[in-house]
Amino acid sequence: MSSFEVRAYNVPLAGFSAGLVGPARSRIKGVLVYGTAPVSFTLKDGTNAGETLLDLTVAAGWNDVYMPDNGIVAENGVYVSALSGTGAIITLLLG
Repeated sequence: MSSFEVRAYNVPLAGFSAGLVGPARSRIKGVLVYGTAPVSFTLKDGTNAGETLLDLTVAAGWNDVYMPDNGIVAENGVYVSALSGTGAIITLLLG
């Protein structure tokens, strides 16, 4: 069992602009996603040119996506490079 402190960061589609979320080095432990239509998002390491860490499309409604074990490490921070979907909002659970 890991002992990472986890914090939540909201990223709404309304007013969305690509950018870093959370601390400079993070572990993605989970993503909570809501949309009134399917939601697509891409998380990268540090910048838009960074390695793609998670690229996902989920169904309309509430979706909980949890990463196994210690999660996905973003050495240079979690960069939300894309977010689309009607009424979309994602909440990143970072440790």
